[in-house]
Amino acid sequence: EIEKLHDNIALFRSEIKQKRIGNHFIESTSAIQSCIIPGNQQVKDLSVILKKEGFDIKPILSPTVPKGKERLRVCIHSYTTEDEIKKLVSLLKEHI
Repeated sequence: EIEKLHDNIALFRSEIKQKRIGNHFIESTSAIQSCIIPGNQQVKDLSVILKKEGFDIKPILSPTVPKGKERLRVCIHSYTTEDEIKKLVSLLKEHI
């Protein structure tokens, strides 16, 4: 399970780099990945779009984080499939 989780994190990081959206993400090798989307409304709107596509990705809003540093909290799991990771990254690329 741990090896699969590490593989999924590496795949996610590789995909965001390949899709050229890595600059929106805080550098992390953990299962929690943060995508900076400035503005409470913008990050909430994107969270709703992702939810409609089957992804339960939570927005983290100001004042929990500093204004302008609002973000999506992406949790990678060992059971997340390669197709799910690729679909999520494609959706993010489309909307950020």
